[in-house]
Amino acid sequence: MSIESVTERNGPEPHRIKLKIAILGGGFGGVYCGQKIVKELKKTGIDPRDAAIVSEQNYMVFQPMLAEVAGASIQPAHVVNPIRQLCRGLRVYRGSVVSVDLKAKEVHVNTGKFSAGVILEFEHLVLSLGAEIDLSRVPGMPEHALLMQNVGDAMILRATIIKRIEEANAEYREEVRKRLLSFVVVGGGYSGVETAGEMLDMLHETAKFYTNVPREDIRVVLVHSRERILQTLTDSLGDYAGRKLSERGLELCLNERVRAVTATKVYLQSGSEIETSTVVSTVGNAPNQVIRQICDHQDVPHERYRIKTDEYLQVEGFDSIWSVGDCAAVPLADGGGDSCPQTAQFAMRQGACLAQNIGRKMRNEKLKPFLFKGLGELASIGHQTAVASIMGLQFSGFIAWFMWRSIYLSKLPGLDRKLRVVIDWTLDVFFPRDINLLNPRYTQLYQQVHLEPDDILFNRGEPAFSLYVVQSGKIVLKDQEGKIARTIDEGDFFGERALVHGGGYLYDAVAEGRTELVSLSGEAVLPFFQSSRRFRRVLAKTSAQVSAEGEIKAIVDKLHPTTLEACVTEVMRSNVATLRGDQTLRDALALFRERRFSIYPLVDEAGKLTGVMSREDFFDFIKRGDIDENARLDSIEGMSLPICQNDATVQESLEGMVRMGRYKCLIVDAENCLKGIVTVMDLMGEDLKKEEVAAT
Repeated sequence: MSIESVTERNGPEPHRIKLKIAILGGGFGGVYCGQKIVKELKKTGIDPRDAAIVSEQNYMVFQPMLAEVAGASIQPAHVVNPIRQLCRGLRVYRGSVVSVDLKAKEVHVNTGKFSAGVILEFEHLVLSLGAEIDLSRVPGMPEHALLMQNVGDAMILRATIIKRIEEANAEYREEVRKRLLSFVVVGGGYSGVETAGEMLDMLHETAKFYTNVPREDIRVVLVHSRERILQTLTDSLGDYAGRKLSERGLELCLNERVRAVTATKVYLQSGSEIETSTVVSTVGNAPNQVIRQICDHQDVPHERYRIKTDEYLQVEGFDSIWSVGDCAAVPLADGGGDSCPQTAQFAMRQGACLAQNIGRKMRNEKLKPFLFKGLGELASIGHQTAVASIMGLQFSGFIAWFMWRSIYLSKLPGLDRKLRVVIDWTLDVFFPRDINLLNPRYTQLYQQVHLEPDDILFNRGEPAFSLYVVQSGKIVLKDQEGKIARTIDEGDFFGERALVHGGGYLYDAVAEGRTELVSLSGEAVLPFFQSSRRFRRVLAKTSAQVSAEGEIKAIVDKLHPTTLEACVTEVMRSNVATLRGDQTLRDALALFRERRFSIYPLVDEAGKLTGVMSREDFFDFIKRGDIDENARLDSIEGMSLPICQNDATVQESLEGMVRMGRYKCLIVDAENCLKGIVTVMDLMGEDLKKEEVAAT
């Protein structure tokens, strides 16, 4: 077996697809561009299947209605539409964009762990990836705040509100009950105001069904950094919205910022605190990471990572790259150099205009500038009340609320979705809101795994989902030729390398006898790797082993064939510093002073190998406060090194080093007695000697 077969990652090549147009993003801009591009391609005589849209979800979310989903006024499924039905005729790929190469005109898309992925080769590229949420600037916000970005966030918020009421209903401590019934919404823009209004309505309407939830204990606080909410509306409409919400019980905390968030408190910049168990953040927009990479490394002009386009929606300096939506800085018509607002009404019209311009570009026709200036703005504040500014006219109260519902209903894609939402609204008039606490059954973060002899746990090349610990029995890892590469005994763990670094498993995992495992989900393991210093040490070791594989292979490629074919006994060092497992920490320290090595094999009285101890593991062990200097060395958790028989070749010892990512290999005889050690450095020195001899 060759070194190459040991280090091969066995990752399938992504499927290459040639396209006329690739649209990245399944929001308003991308979907409306996709709808219009079908007609443009047919008009140009091109098959619509020569265009594709890439989206992380296979549906488009109608975000203006998310607050009503959180408030249990609309069913979650009624505000999403399948992209394949909206953009009939186009190819649709659900996946995340890994990279974009504008020079090579390629987009690499990850379509799932079990899929090879796709590489889209394009002639025209539409960047409509939107923005992301980054809460890291406020300590505690990422851990404790709920979001309102997609339908899943709205469903979680809805379930959380009901859960808090249920908990408060059973709580006898008044201070804890009040904290459970206190909710903080951060951000006074459209999303924050509409969410706060819907939450307030839901809480007040449902409190009557709970005997131990006084309405006066319910508290919803809106924290906003400006002097009034809905800053983009006129002063009078913003003040009206704030006044109406305050009359209904909403606490407005203006000219204030959140300094930190914990599980039970929100700390404000002014020094005041709000006791709460539920925080909703509608702020924290950040540039999309893919857009950031494109701007940083491919000379794309941008304004704070919003890609700069001309009035035709073409990216400045590029002939076939276009951009729309939140990730684009599109000049506002007669806006004095300002960019278009990041709202749905602009994104959907930008998408349609862009599709027409791509069609015109293909037909060598004159491009059409984007001249839309906006029709107005609307915001629902709950309780059949809204504010609106449309075509220069201002509306508030019930009329504005009726206009809000009518306009957004007309914009909601799909006749079936319109009918479903109308039914939801109608039922909401006559019946109370749905307060069922529907918690999806999540995949367990850990589970027991039982294997019979020769059962296969996973196969080589499969994607990694879990870290495994052997409770009892034994797992052997086999290479493609069926040879045992590693044995996992009771108490050992495996699978971390593929889980952390990706690329699939390197070996087949087979049970040797009846075996019991604990499987830990990657969703639970990876955050520990990222946040714990102790786990990061494990990660560092894993990374070092992966790096070692490549380094050893590079060294092997330089060794002379006669060195590789030699017996390991010809190049090994036999004067190995060893210890016995029944010796003490004091004995080890004495040997450390006398002979300095990074590892020390453990042998019994007959010289048979029983384990390996590293200096690092030794000193980690003695740092424990309860350790006596007379403790036995076999109480220290040892490390693993590759082992070869004394009749093996250098090539075979190197294969063991590559498998385990180690630079050393122990040599034993048929009785398992330690004979010596061979290292990569020894082999390089041996090779150098041969070169010197040949030169003389």
